[in-house]
Amino acid sequence: MKRSTKEYVKAIEKAQKFNLQNFLRLLEKNNDTKKLKGIVALVEKAGYRNIVIETARKLKKVWRFKKNDKIKEEVNPKLIAGVRITIDSKRQLDLSFKNLLEKVFHEQ
Repeated sequence: MKRSTKEYVKAIEKAQKFNLQNFLRLLEKNNDTKKLKGIVALVEKAGYRNIVIETARKLKKVWRFKKNDKIKEEVNPKLIAGVRITIDSKRQLDLSFKNLLEKVFHEQ
């Protein structure tokens, strides 16, 4: 059964975990590899961002970002306390205690 480019994009948006290799195999199986360029364009247009949220320990916090964002939560005990949020591996907001300590001791 053929799927439209928009159907593939909706499936990507709804996926909890996205495996590129499996997705490419699916496109190949459905003879839809020619739609890959259109799928990528629609995903980028939708404002899809990869967000990594690191905390020192597991939290029960509900993070609120844009609807299409893919959020990955990681526990990093090295942060000591606080949170570090990285968006698309480019922008970072570091409110960790480790970062605060490094700033204090590097200014001396």
